[in-house]
Parts: sequence; structure tokens; C-alpha cells
Amino acid sequence: MYFIYLIICSFSYTTAINLNYLDPVVLQTKTSPDIQKAAAESIIKKYLENVNVIISPVLFVHNKDVFVLRTVNGQLQIKASTGVAAVWGFNYYLKKYCKSQIAWQAQNVQIPDPLPEVDETVVANDRFRYYQNVCTASYSFVWWKTEWSAHVEWMALNGINLALAPIAQEAAWTSIYKAIGMTDDEINEHFTGPAFLSWLRMGNVHGWGGPLFKSWHDVQKNNQDLVLSQMQSLGMIPIFPAFNGHVPRAFNRIYPNSTFYSVNTWNKFNDDYCCNLFLSPFDPLFKSIGKMYLRKVTEGLGTGNIYSADPFNEIKVEPWSTILVQQTAKAIYNTLIEQDQNAVWMIQNWMFVHNPLLWPVDRVEAFLTSVPNGRMLVLDLQSEQWPQYDLYKMYYGQPFIWCMLHNFGGTLGMFGNIQSINKDVYEVRKRINSTMIGMGLTPEGINQNYVVYDLMLETAWRESPINDLNQWVADYAERRYACNTTATAWRYLFKSVYNFDGLNKIRGKYVITRRPSFKIRPWAWYKSKDLLDALKNLVLTNNDNCQGGFDHDLVDVARQLLQYRIDQLYLNVVNDRYTNSWTFNASITRFLDAMKDMGNVLATQKDFSLLNWLQSAKGLSENDGESYLYDVNARNQITLWGPNGEISDYACKQWAEMVHYYYRPRWAMFLQIAFDAKLRNETFDEKSAQRAVRSSVEEPFLRSNIAKAPSNDPRLTALNVYEKWVYVSDVEDLPLNVIKRDPERKTTLADIDDDDNAMDYTPSVVMWHSTTQMN
Repeated sequence: MYFIYLIICSFSYTTAINLNYLDPVVLQTKTSPDIQKAAAESIIKKYLENVNVIISPVLFVHNKDVFVLRTVNGQLQIKASTGVAAVWGFNYYLKKYCKSQIAWQAQNVQIPDPLPEVDETVVANDRFRYYQNVCTASYSFVWWKTEWSAHVEWMALNGINLALAPIAQEAAWTSIYKAIGMTDDEINEHFTGPAFLSWLRMGNVHGWGGPLFKSWHDVQKNNQDLVLSQMQSLGMIPIFPAFNGHVPRAFNRIYPNSTFYSVNTWNKFNDDYCCNLFLSPFDPLFKSIGKMYLRKVTEGLGTGNIYSADPFNEIKVEPWSTILVQQTAKAIYNTLIEQDQNAVWMIQNWMFVHNPLLWPVDRVEAFLTSVPNGRMLVLDLQSEQWPQYDLYKMYYGQPFIWCMLHNFGGTLGMFGNIQSINKDVYEVRKRINSTMIGMGLTPEGINQNYVVYDLMLETAWRESPINDLNQWVADYAERRYACNTTATAWRYLFKSVYNFDGLNKIRGKYVITRRPSFKIRPWAWYKSKDLLDALKNLVLTNNDNCQGGFDHDLVDVARQLLQYRIDQLYLNVVNDRYTNSWTFNASITRFLDAMKDMGNVLATQKDFSLLNWLQSAKGLSENDGESYLYDVNARNQITLWGPNGEISDYACKQWAEMVHYYYRPRWAMFLQIAFDAKLRNETFDEKSAQRAVRSSVEEPFLRSNIAKAPSNDPRLTALNVYEKWVYVSDVEDLPLNVIKRDPERKTTLADIDDDDNAMDYTPSVVMWHSTTQMN
């Protein structure tokens, strides 16, 4: 029945698709083959000198990148259509023939001598391999400077040929604002601090955590120039920002005869920080400001051809109507083509996913078809969980990219949808009349769960799903660690934490990182035994020869076990508060002890330290005032996310010092207040206890001195964690509350309510996606 339905849908999507403006042969060959060859060799020869790189655009097959690997007289020869394809081919060679890996936080490169014999040609499955979410700039890249170069190399190694460029947007706006007559005070009141710029750009907030300093703009312009040069020399396509309609409040003073609309409050931010004005798309000023901005952000950099603008990210503009969104689309597009006649507008589909009540199907269609066919590129942002291409009939002829979002806020916690990733992207690509032209990674934050991203990246060249995921993950572990003793552990991880298949909101918020409350309802999608067996096989097998990312992953699995145990022990604490004081106190002690052990194991691995984040923030400052502001930005984003905890713990981080200075102290205070109330036989006031936690722990954390947590040997500490917590009396497995898709129906539970104390598996609105049933 479902197969027949899909075929009918495929035929119903018949719309001629125009890809003349999305041609990699044109977009990736603006830089000469010689320059691309030199750029590719500069990366490859860091690992292998005995290589010959040949760049020839004639190798493109059906507008798709190609690389050819051959061993010629003992030398590796790489022929490729572009520089990025050559580097991609080299990484393919490292993974397949050298059992090596170059990842975000780990590296293991061991190339045999003599070189392996190879003769293989690989043609990309799609025109584009896309990378980044608009929020990644704030959750992961915000404090970067020298880190960018290595990251662009990682992008090239994984074939990324289309990515958001780190453009110095606020430097461009500063120039424009001053030119039109805004005062310095008005500019300072508008700009947020560095950690919140993603949401300033999309019109969600203004002013919070600001202002910005000249030194900040200088660093961003330097980043922009270096990264753009690196991307373009490799044949990558940088995506430039475009004007989306959001403007500072000062525009009311400067343009009293223009029309501005109000933007509804976002996430309970008060009027001091929310919201900006939205310039009427019917007003001639829209195009005027848009063209000024495009000229400024591309000044001296050339045209980008692909531009990103998200006018309605999680917001509603008053008066809201289909006519408004249609005219906004037309205004953005017309502004683009007046500046760049070959422009394509790229947009995230998140606004449709986030609030379908604002976006009924006919409004979505009206919005998307307001732009000529093929002049808009849609990112299906969370295809692995909330795919929209069927609902919106392959986006009415506009091409789209199948994206894996996976992560929100850069949170930690082992999680993945491996079955969906290994199936759905291949199925959609091969459908009749599919308008999919690429695959992409769109996490809000990186440096977590690398195995999921590695699997997703392979869908760019694999012709069909992996038949044996157990074998694949065994090979992954050997590439990552340079040892072959961890395959069993990884099979248990694939059976448990990476085997999620549902529609629940996974936000990396578990009991340890949640604001203390007795109303939290922890749940899981896997059994604790499989996780325990994974850790057992890492700590008790011979791991002496394991290197690369082994210690990082060992600590992460030990952290995951303690995260699960803390959730279990929390349920005991909740139940035992109604028993006698001795039992309640014993439950509290054991609960806090598990948190202490989590902090200790995290402290053994540098990747799990808060100090990396704080030192990177301060490292961009030029004086004490800047250092203080950046430090508060960095701390606030990962804790209160706003002046009054508007989005508390959304970007929480399970880092050693966060456990020691923030998570454990606030739970300890909350539970002490509850225990004291019990001793006095008084009614416990949860809201009052939470206010005490806010004033005594959460707010002081933004100003407190933080020392590096004491560190021990990671392997010994992980072993101690296993031995201490493998068997815990009087706890039960967490409930398996997974919302499953129902392929027979077309309505679903929309992902809207994200209240901190709500059950993560309780959706709130029934509306237009794939339907679900509670198991």
C-alpha cells in the first residue's frame, strides 16, 4: 500500500526543474585548474608526498564531481574534476585502502609503504555536498580564528563543495548603518554579542550580550578573507548572506515615511531585546537596503551566485498573510538578481517544520513558487527525522538538498538515526521526478557523535545502502583507533544509542543538564544492558594499541553510562522523597555521587573541558573590557541563554567544569532545600527552590572563577566508572517511549513546545507532517 502511494506521489510531482543556475561545472571552475591543483596538493601532501594530482574539469559526469585513483609506478595518482574532488578522493583512499581517519577531534593516519595498488573511479551521487546550519556559526565557530584553516581542509577531505562562508556581516552592516545616519549608540543597542549573532541576523533578538567592538569586526574580516580564499582555490562554492528584511528599530527614525511591521516575541525575550522591525517588502526601501548590503558583503570578493536569507525563522510578522510571504519572497529574489543576474536564493525549511500552523500547505506553495523555478534552493533541514519533500511535493519544482540536522545547540549525548540515514537518502534520490540535487550536514553544533556524520558523508558516493552496518562500524572503529579490538563495543553502540527511530525531540537535555525539578520524566530509546556491554568491551579488552580517537570515545561512552544512571537515580530520588528521611538522603547522595564521577571522567580528556570554550572566547579580546564581555557571552549561551533564562540549557554542555561548577551544585542546592523541608515536615515549594538555585548558582556562575578540573588517566578512570556503576541496586531501565511514524497517514505531531519540564516525548500540536503513534 505504502509503496503504491509513493509511486503515485512521484508521478504527481511532475514539474520540469531548471538547474541551469545550479551547475557545478560553472560554479566550481571559476578558479583555474592550476590553482585548484596547488590548493589540493597543499592539503594532501601534509599526509603523503608521493602523489600526483591532476585537475581536469572535463572529468565532470552529468554535472557531478569525479575522482580517479590509480597507483602508477608506486605513486598515487589522483585525477579529479576539481580541487575539492581531488582532496575528497584522497580521503576516500585513506579510509578504504589505509584504514585511516581524519575527524573533528581525532586523527589516525597510517599510510602503508609501498602504497596499496588501486584503480578506481568514483562519481558523486549528487551535484552538491552541503555543510552548515545558520546556527553553527554561534554554537561552534563563534570564537574561531586559526581553527578555520584546518576545518576547511576537513570539509575538502569530505567532499563538501557548497557551504556557508563566514562573512563579516556585522562589519558590512556597520558601514551601511553609519552611511544612512544611525548613531553609534543606536548601532550598539542593535548588535548582540558574538555568541548570539545567528539570531540577530534572523530577526529573533537584538542587543543581548552586545555591543560589538572594532577588534571583533577586524577578526571576522580576516577570517572571511582567509576562508573565502581557501574555499575558492579548491573549487568550493561559498554561500554569501543576503538581506532578509529585518532592520534595527532606528530605521523608524531615519525613514519615517517607510512601512515597517512588528515581529512577534521570540522565546519570551522582553522588549529590551526582542524584536526588530521587518521592512515591508512592498516598500521600495526593501530593495534599496538589500542592494546596499549585497554590494557591501561581496565588495572585493566577487559574486557568490548562491545566497542565503531566512526571513521567517521561528517568527511571525504582523500582519501575517500569504500575500506578505509571497511579496517577501519576490522582494528578496528581485533584489538578488539586480545585483547578480545568476543568483540563486538558498533557504532553510525550518520555518515550515517549526510552526506548521503558520504555514499551511497552500501558503508554503505560494511562498516557494513566488520565485522562478530553479532560482531557489531549499534545505530540507532535518530529513532524517522530519522530511518535508513529500508533503510539499518535492517543493513544487524548486530543487532541494536532503540534510541531516541531528544536533541542537551543540549538546552532547550519544544519539543517531543510523537506519534512516542508511536508507531514506538513497530511496529519495532514486525516485521518479525527484528534485533532490544534494545531501548535506546541518548540525547546530559539531564536535559530537562523529560516527553519524561519517556515515552520512558516505551517502554522497555510495550507490546503495550499506548491507552490513555491523561490519561498517567495525571498519570505522579500526580506522579511528588503529586497532581491531573494539568492533564488539561499537556493535552494541549501534544496537543502542545510535539506533533511534522515531519522531521524539532529541535535544541533548537529560536530567544532569536540566534545571532541577521533580517534574522531569526521563526516557530512553535503548536498553541499558547494551550500553553497559559497549563500555565493558572498551575497558576490559586489550586496548593497549588503540590510539587516535580511542580515549575520547572511551570517555564519551563512560559519560553516556553515567548520564543514563543519573536519569535512573533521579527517578529513585523523586519516589524516595515520599519515604523516610534516611532513604531520601541516601538516594540524594547516590544521585550526586554519579554526577561527581561524571565530572571526574570528563576531566581526563581535553575535548570535554569548559576551559577550551572560555579561553577561545577571551583569546579574541584586546583588553579587559572585551575579555569580560566575551567571557559572559560564552557562559550565558551554554547556561541561561538570555538575561532571564529564556532558553535555559538549550545549548547545555556535558563538560567537566560544567558538572563541577554548575550542574551538580544546582542539583545539590535544590535537593538540600527539599530535604530540609522534609525534615521540618513542611511543604516543599519547587518554584521558590528554583529561584534560590538561580540566585545562588546559575547567576553567580556567569562571574565566578573557574579552575581546570583535576585530571587522571582516562582508561583507568573509565574502568573505575564501569566497575562502580555496572551493577546498581534498586533501579529500573528507563521507559522506552518512542513516537513511531505511521506511514499510512499524513498528519503528525508538530515539534513546537519545548518547555524545560515537559516530557520530551509529549508533542503538542496535530498538524501537517508524517503521522505518528505512541508505542
